[in-house]
Amino acid sequence: MIQIHGYKATVAKVFPARLRSSLSEYQKCVFIISLGSKNFVDNRRIEACIKWISENFQACVVLVCDSVYRLTIEIRQGLKGDEARLEAIRTGEKFINENCLLFEQYSRSCRFEFKMASQIEKQSEFEMYYQDLQCLYQKDQSFQRMVSSFAQTYLNRVEQLEEENKHKEESLQEKRHLSITYLLEESALFTCLAKEGWPVFVYPGSIKTFEEISEGLHPAVPEPLKQMIWVSLHLRRSVKAGKARAEREAKKDHDVGP
Repeated sequence: MIQIHGYKATVAKVFPARLRSSLSEYQKCVFIISLGSKNFVDNRRIEACIKWISENFQACVVLVCDSVYRLTIEIRQGLKGDEARLEAIRTGEKFINENCLLFEQYSRSCRFEFKMASQIEKQSEFEMYYQDLQCLYQKDQSFQRMVSSFAQTYLNRVEQLEEENKHKEESLQEKRHLSITYLLEESALFTCLAKEGWPVFVYPGSIKTFEEISEGLHPAVPEPLKQMIWVSLHLRRSVKAGKARAEREAKKDHDVGP
């Protein structure tokens, strides 16, 4: 028998935890698309998230994090500057083209709107928040430790250093800088959306940084970011009978027919 593996999304955790029971009071959310992550390559995983969002919210901004993905490309592929950015923009456009119909299937119960990080970054408020977060990183030790921890986790996840690069300290330092930039830019993006009235952020997985911010552990972050509600989804694998079983059942019905 052929089996089709699908996924079902459920709430793993909500931050701040006290809002878990009242999450239904919020009617709109931001769905974060982290390009390159396994959860956004497999459309079965994507659909599970879309389905859950459509059942719990009336409107959703689908944030395609294209511009920050250039930093991942620089780390993974060694592309630089405009070349990495162009590849990141193309990857974001490809994601939308390949998945827009999937979102449309659930649009009757939830209005989905795509927003590109590269467009939000053109706003003056983005630059203001980014500079605020850079300053905070320099002067707030608690925030600095959190960002540095994220940077190391991020590098561990995306980077497979070639053998000859393992002992090149300047290469490691550059990659750490890119990782820190990634988090600060992403935080500025989230701040802009929260300021526009989108406080609930949905992500399939755990990002400790934003969980801590949502719990109020870093009170010096920009005010809109302090209001962020972080929803971490768990994707559980499910098994469905495939086409072979359906055909067999149809044949059985035919054989016992009148």
